[in-house]
Amino acid sequence: MKRRNLAVVAALGVIVAVVGIRLRREPRSDEDRIRALFDGAALAAEEKRIGDVVEPLSERFTGAGLDKVGVKRLVAGMVLRGDWVSVSAAGFAVKIEGDRARATVDVFTARGGKGRGVAELLPQEGAAHRIACRLEREGSDWRIVGAEWSEVTLGDALSGPPAP
Repeated sequence: MKRRNLAVVAALGVIVAVVGIRLRREPRSDEDRIRALFDGAALAAEEKRIGDVVEPLSERFTGAGLDKVGVKRLVAGMVLRGDWVSVSAAGFAVKIEGDRARATVDVFTARGGKGRGVAELLPQEGAAHRIACRLEREGSDWRIVGAEWSEVTLGDALSGPPAP
């Protein structure tokens, strides 16, 4: 019985320490929060969670002739075709101007070779896209209100995107 009490007290101590550390942390920067949008969308795409892929998009989103629903349909079609096995947001550049921002991100998609480095993929196994986004703060969150994208070479993507 005493061991159990000791274990409970130890567990509570760990929880209190973790909560205390989290409360003392500096708030994440806007750049970190914007980067997290792209990282989260890439993970959602890899896990084929279509709704979560478009979560960072504003209801006002427009880009390449699509609205938010159009992007969701585009992603769903790619998932059904099996266009990728892995997705990762690679290079990232952002410029924040008050409640607006511009971000450029390079995204790698691979149809095979999960776990292999990008440089190890054959051209037919992977693709890279450069996405240039316009973001605005909506409430306390950043949302993507516009985007244009194009395919780029793996070499260009590995070099990183230009500043927005």
